[in-house]
Amino acid sequence: MFNRYALTGWLLLFCCQMSAWAGICRSELHPLLLQAEPEAAALAAVRSICETEANAGDADATYQLALFHLGLGGEWSPAEAIPLIRSAAERDISEAQYWLAWQSESGPELPHDQAVALGWYQRAAAGRHRLALERLATAWERGELGLPADAKQALKLRAQIRKCEEENAAEQ
Repeated sequence: MFNRYALTGWLLLFCCQMSAWAGICRSELHPLLLQAEPEAAALAAVRSICETEANAGDADATYQLALFHLGLGGEWSPAEAIPLIRSAAERDISEAQYWLAWQSESGPELPHDQAVALGWYQRAAAGRHRLALERLATAWERGELGLPADAKQALKLRAQIRKCEEENAAEQ
């Protein structure tokens, strides 16, 4: 099994634009994801916050809650995580959309389907998810995911990536 903390951490950190902050689930969870071994009590407290916000309809909290089912805190239950991730993705959480794309393309948790992967990558890229933009640029360059090779399309996406990087640098 892969390092579950690294996986959840990089999934969360490589976005060009984060979802709007509707609650405190994300802001409380992210510092814990950066720790090698977060304290169980801290994780339980944040999980409770995420559950409350997700139950109130917060799509981002729904995605964050799914991370607990994907190994955060020691639980490994993809069957419980995937419906939460789908729900968040359908409500435009780009991290969830990217996760579904990645899993549909090459991950072990979903059937491999390039057309499904492409659709989720495109939705995540529309939300300015950096890894989705990168994957689509590469797919256009190489003619992958059912796309024809098209350097012009790849360059457009790479320009978007640079713009995101510049915006992120300006914010810091």
